[in-house]
Amino acid sequence: AVDDKTIGVVCILGNHYSGHYDPVASVGEVLGELNRANGWQVGIHVDAASGGFVMPFQPEEEVGLCDFRVPAVLSMSASGHKFGVSMCGTGWVLWRDRDDLSEHIAISVSYLGGKADSYTLNFSRPASGSAVQMYKFLRLGRDGYTKLCASQMAVAAMIRRGLAEMLHTPTGRPLFTLL
Repeated sequence: AVDDKTIGVVCILGNHYSGHYDPVASVGEVLGELNRANGWQVGIHVDAASGGFVMPFQPEEEVGLCDFRVPAVLSMSASGHKFGVSMCGTGWVLWRDRDDLSEHIAISVSYLGGKADSYTLNFSRPASGSAVQMYKFLRLGRDGYTKLCASQMAVAAMIRRGLAEMLHTPTGRPLFTLL
């Protein structure tokens, strides 16, 4: 439930158990109505740790809007080391606007005669994961990631079919209930 003490709503893209996506656009519409009716400013963080490198390469009609095109989405996170095929520990957090980023995360530094923002989080890792991810983007491109995603989805469908066909020998009932 959302009330006057709510600081944000989290939607998940690709939960760890079933891969399902939360309906971000629908949540955004309801949240927008609540914000207008109550004078609130509650936004959405999209946790795309598992789905962030799957969702963009699937047909939009299958996944719906679930990014910054939804007005209530203020931030998103993605893990490149999962389905983005980068190095372990590669991940990002993106904000819609600089104003939404805490002053405690971004600091202004003097660098080469100018000022620049420096963003850091505890447990940040070296830049090698970002370099590998950039290489993958350039090497595979949209078409490559789309093919990779289609292959992953085909394997998942094959596994679901196989699990659904497994029966408990004495009873003949399915061994698994699939969502």
